Amino acid sequence: MSKKQHTSLRIVLLALTVLLPFQLAELRPVSAGMMGHGMTGPGMMGGFPPGSDAASLPELHSEGAQLLQAYCTQCHELPGPGLHTAEEWPAVVGRMNMRMQMMGHMGMTMGGMGMMGRIGAPSERELDAILSYLQQHAQKPIGPELRGALETKAGKAFQAICSQCHALPDPRQHSAQEWPAVVDRMKAHETALRKLVPDETETTQIIGFLRQYAQAAE
Repeated sequence: MSKKQHTSLRIVLLALTVLLPFQLAELRPVSAGMMGHGMTGPGMMGGFPPGSDAASLPELHSEGAQLLQAYCTQCHELPGPGLHTAEEWPAVVGRMNMRMQMMGHMGMTMGGMGMMGRIGAPSERELDAILSYLQQHAQKPIGPELRGALETKAGKAFQAICSQCHALPDPRQHSAQEWPAVVDRMKAHETALRKLVPDETETTQIIGFLRQYAQAAE
């Protein structure tokens, strides 16, 4: 191996050492993952949730939603804004931008979403638009005025199950009619993550809690 080849190999290994552990900690990579290998099997990636369907993004045709799809799906499946709270998103976006910048400068590529190409990083203006979009539609944590309700039997079931993956959501994010479908979707994620999945009784309690304090009908 020539000196030039040895140096290039060291750079690639360094990038993998720095980027890969963080990548695995965020979202499941797309089916043709880093370096062209699939990384979604149960052994390595079975503990990570599926990405969001683009059609389910709020304000789908807004600049923020379009930029989120363009940049984030280069390396992993599409994250939904509800994955983190508004307070958590700046650190996450900053970390992801650092990786895109580093990989772009090193000429690294990712295969996925039917395409293979060099990693691109957003401009400062685009990064601001992405962060603004994520924070606007972020997970809203339960407020202190409802903390007492968590001490009820239904509240404890809600707390035990929903806190496994994210901040406890504010029931007022959705209407009473919307919550059952949201809970069903979360149960599918819990199954994929191999987390504790509520039984029928617990599911009824959780939905009842959420509907009791849900967004008032307009």
